[in-house]
Amino acid sequence: MKNECLTAFAFFALIGTIANSAEAQLITPFDYTLTGAEITDLNFDFKDFEVILDVEVTDSPAILKVSFDRDFFDSQINGEDEDFIIIADGDLVRYTELENNSKSRTIEFNLMSGTDQVEIFGTHLKGITSESQQIKSEEPPMIILDQTDKVNELLAENKQLQKENKLLTEDNEELDSRIFELENLVSALEKQISNLNALVLEQVKVIYQWVFPI
Repeated sequence: MKNECLTAFAFFALIGTIANSAEAQLITPFDYTLTGAEITDLNFDFKDFEVILDVEVTDSPAILKVSFDRDFFDSQINGEDEDFIIIADGDLVRYTELENNSKSRTIEFNLMSGTDQVEIFGTHLKGITSESQQIKSEEPPMIILDQTDKVNELLAENKQLQKENKLLTEDNEELDSRIFELENLVSALEKQISNLNALVLEQVKVIYQWVFPI
């Protein structure tokens, strides 16, 4: 009887443990298995096409294996598969792609102790892609018009600067000419002064000889 009670207790304890584990498993739109850690929260960033996981690592290294349906989350450019980018607390994480088919992609990577957040970047998230966002850009003709106006404005400014530069060049040439003329005038004055000094000196000599004849 005692053994039967112990067996029943162990059975219900096991059932309780399985139930608690099931409740601890966060409900996600993708399949995953996580050893040595648990996902505590999940968010999506549709601007940067990323899946954001808040995690709690209990055993390092923890191993996360996640399988994304392509319709939900993928990384492609021009129809060709591209690598996902995985960042854990700001550090790049290397991963292994375990499976790749027309419907899903399965990847696996490690998480070190102390990791709080994992960001997985792609190009497609819940029907939204980088290409569709570009198509939905508001009023592209207006953007082109604004760019044209800016170019015309810059061309007008450049033309005005060229005109001002030409005027400055002409002013500099005229100023150089005036400086040259002034230098010639100074040179002529210096020559005249030199000649005048020589004439005065000669006159002084004549007067000196007249006053003090030899």
